[in-house]
Amino acid sequence: MVHEGQRQEKTVWCSQVRLWSVAVISIALLSTCFIINCVVTYHFTYGKADKRLSELHTYHSSLTCFSEGPGVTEKVWGCCPSTWKSFGSSCYFVSTEQNFWTKSEQNCVRMGAHLVVINTKAEQNFIVQYLNTSLSYFLGLSDPQGNDNWQWIDQTHYEENVRLWHESEPNFSAEECASIVFWGSRGWGWNDVFCDSKRNSICEMKKIYL
Repeated sequence: MVHEGQRQEKTVWCSQVRLWSVAVISIALLSTCFIINCVVTYHFTYGKADKRLSELHTYHSSLTCFSEGPGVTEKVWGCCPSTWKSFGSSCYFVSTEQNFWTKSEQNCVRMGAHLVVINTKAEQNFIVQYLNTSLSYFLGLSDPQGNDNWQWIDQTHYEENVRLWHESEPNFSAEECASIVFWGSRGWGWNDVFCDSKRNSICEMKKIYL
């Protein structure tokens, strides 16, 4: 009877050891997965932000960051080059240099940006605060074939996006680029213009989030 009891105790002890072993191994695996997930998350968030920050520092000497509200665990900061204007998820720069449309886009690209893409009336209302009513500014919108197939520079779908043309515009197929201009009582609106005319321009880039 003593031997039988010892065998039962040994069996129970072995079962407990197996259960604890499974539990320890499971915890170890979960911990490993958590660590790997943290590393991957850091790589895809902070890693990308660090790379973008490094790229922007080649064009801009300093950045200004704004609190964008609380994130999951801490505040989120949105950063723009110090001389640019912040709105929504983008930064904007109003160029005082007049150039052709293609040259204007190249200048934006050199700063890590592109000619502005206007997605909402609110966005346009923000931008025009910084524009001169006597000037015309290129947008990142063009009709390369002159067949009323307008395209945004960042591939935003034109037909599904806001369109804020002045009344009766666009009206001339040879004018294959778009600008924003102030027309008296009509206020600010878009106008089709010649791409090889020299105008001011507006650049846009996505904010860096930290």
